[in-house]
Amino acid sequence: MADAKESLSRIKEDTGWLEQVTEAALEPELPIIDPHHHLWDFPGNRYFLDELLADTGGGHNVVATVFVECMAMYRADGPEALRPVGETEFVN
Repeated sequence: MADAKESLSRIKEDTGWLEQVTEAALEPELPIIDPHHHLWDFPGNRYFLDELLADTGGGHNVVATVFVECMAMYRADGPEALRPVGETEFVN
């Protein structure tokens, strides 16, 4: 996972570039389920609920999302086999 974390830290959102063009939603009344998102706090790359809401609040009718695990927010202690449970605890 170190390679993924390193590449994530290199991704920088250029808000000024993104704001150069604004496009309207094609079918704003169409209910959408976003099939894939992660929540994490890696060095230089935070993506929590605030960021998710900003990304999904652009005019589309996003009614639900599906959280996908990403090896973040594991428990710091306890049995090794149960440490990944921390990620589920975090998103709930």
